[in-house]
Amino acid sequence: MTYPKFISISEAMAKGKGHVAVRGWVYRERGSNKMKFLVIRDSSDIIQCVISREKFEKQWNDIDKLQVEASVEIEGIIKEDKRAPTGYEISADKINIIGLSDSFPINKDVNEELLGDRRHLWLRSRKMNAILKIRSTVIGALHEYFRSKNFWEFQSPILIPGGAEDGPTMFEVDVFMPDMAVICRGCNVFS
Repeated sequence: MTYPKFISISEAMAKGKGHVAVRGWVYRERGSNKMKFLVIRDSSDIIQCVISREKFEKQWNDIDKLQVEASVEIEGIIKEDKRAPTGYEISADKINIIGLSDSFPINKDVNEELLGDRRHLWLRSRKMNAILKIRSTVIGALHEYFRSKNFWEFQSPILIPGGAEDGPTMFEVDVFMPDMAVICRGCNVFS
């Protein structure tokens, strides 16, 4: 059986039926000794994948070790299923485990302070991912608007106060700033 190239989960759900190949990270996992349900996520969405032991007897020990944030590639047949979290599921014919994860430290009982300490991992959550996408869309729209009005973005070097052990007072920095009107004659500048 030949599968198409890897596509995003949202593209697979838009396809709705047939053979698909997706890749992503384990978002949730549950199951028994005979069947596993893996909810896989990528940047576009999540989808439930069903893995039966009888199809994967040789790989079952590795599949049984999968935890949240393990990375996988799954090929199989997608179909609509109202019981699945997003209304679709993939019945897996092939799974390739790219990388295992070791005890993902974030669960539903973690407080905001601990999440702040593990921000690099918290950004993987659906909520934080949605916030970052909204922020990116707003900033992109602002840039598009100002560029359509012939503005140019200028990113000046920034020295901030309060560095390690009062860093800004430890040494002097000479900065040469030429007259911006001469450099940008006929254009608008925003920063």
